[in-house]
Amino acid sequence: MEFANLVNERVSVRKYKKDPVEKEKVDALLKVLATAPSSANRQEWKYVVVSDEEILKKLTVAAESRPPISEAPLVFCIISTENKNVNDGGLNKGTIDGAIASTYLHLAACDIGLGSCWVGSFNQKLAAEAISLPEGYCIISLFAIGYPDETPNQRPRKDISDLVVYNHF
Repeated sequence: MEFANLVNERVSVRKYKKDPVEKEKVDALLKVLATAPSSANRQEWKYVVVSDEEILKKLTVAAESRPPISEAPLVFCIISTENKNVNDGGLNKGTIDGAIASTYLHLAACDIGLGSCWVGSFNQKLAAEAISLPEGYCIISLFAIGYPDETPNQRPRKDISDLVVYNHF
């Protein structure tokens, strides 16, 4: 798919068919994640791919039963493995790098015909326990992934003129 079409057609999917996602498609998503940029090319991340029903149930509890996680046959956990480094602006590099990887995953899923939804609001402790996350690591996002069982409409976007200023605020 042409990139401009991909970003314009991407939607967050919250209802999924129970069909499992084929290993080839999971591998394709992981290949894209491996190309995501990171601060100073540190690549301080891990990706936990969850399809086990018991772990999915625990992640559903951690996500307060939000439909994307409770509905999906597959959840990717985007993990930052180093969370102390900040950039010159004081922003956490692990969080930024995880957000970049999350965006790559979201677009890659759409590109290969899968639905996905980025879930950033969840109980970090419960989610970490569900996947046996080592101490010091941080889950940046949970990603529900699967075959869509809905066709959501594009959500309205602000006009670019409401978002951009040039040279100064």
